[in-house]
Amino acid sequence: MSLELLAPGRLRRILADMAGARVGVLGDFCLDVYWALDLSRSEASLETGKATRPVRRQRCSLGGAGNVVANLAALGVGTVRAFGAVGKDPFGRRLLELLGAAGVDAGGMRAIADEDAWQTLTYCKPFCGDEEQPRLDFGCFNCLPDDDAAAIVTALEGALDGLDVVVINEQVAAGLHTPRLQECLTALLARRRRPVMIFDGRHLPHAYPGAWLKVNEAEAARLAGLGVTGVGPLPWATVETAARALWARRGQPVFVTRGRRGAAVCAGSEVESVPGLRIEGPVDSVGAGDAFLAGLAAATAAGAGPGEALQVGNLAGAVTVTKLHQTGTASPAEIIALGTPPRFAAPE
Repeated sequence: MSLELLAPGRLRRILADMAGARVGVLGDFCLDVYWALDLSRSEASLETGKATRPVRRQRCSLGGAGNVVANLAALGVGTVRAFGAVGKDPFGRRLLELLGAAGVDAGGMRAIADEDAWQTLTYCKPFCGDEEQPRLDFGCFNCLPDDDAAAIVTALEGALDGLDVVVINEQVAAGLHTPRLQECLTALLARRRRPVMIFDGRHLPHAYPGAWLKVNEAEAARLAGLGVTGVGPLPWATVETAARALWARRGQPVFVTRGRRGAAVCAGSEVESVPGLRIEGPVDSVGAGDAFLAGLAAATAAGAGPGEALQVGNLAGAVTVTKLHQTGTASPAEIIALGTPPRFAAPE
């Protein structure tokens, strides 16, 4: 069943109302570090005899839950608050600087005192020209102490009365969502039905049943036990069956992204969908899921219903795929340009 499309005036109203919206993000805050190598200055190391790999330029950007807050800030959300963890290391200081530069309230970011227990989640990506070299990852052996896990959830609970929506982000196996944090956050969800909480997870698909759920179509089918392997694309009938099953199991709205074929929502008896947008030229899907999630959360915080918020998320994701070789964001002006009127792709 197709959604009734947002009228241009209604889309503009939702985007304008984001200025008064209040969104919190609890999750795996990461730092992406890009190193542009220039081997013309390489020399043999006196200590090892091996060739050095000189860095001409370096650039840092927010990743993981940080990319979600970057997208919320780009959408013009008035209040964005971050809840997570950093290590007492240079990467952690840089991550906090970037949050501050984006206008994010980082008071809920906990600096972990035990340096052996926690490194800032960091992904260092050396490039020779356009070719990415093997990545260096920090934080793969993290184990968040139980006291810190409980303190992060306590900080979130203390902020809930000042928030309209909370995004729960989980995407790192050795990240924030330890058994202790899951226990504390699940108990909080059971105590508090407001504000709306939206869960987007990679390794814990059955977690946080009190939250709205955002998944892609392959994840939805696997969660519903439909025997699907791989990443898609999937027939509409499979997506519809999966969304209904997840709604029946969780009793909360379920949002399913379908890449270039759009998205769907089940928030009751019907599964409703919106087509993908027609994009001319090459695309880069990196970060599109975060942009969709940010658009969904921001629109909900601005008073949109689930079907309206789905369409805003769909537009935000479509804007970001046009931005090549970067984890792009979507501004209200870009969303309006793409969505009034929307240029839908031909059905497949």
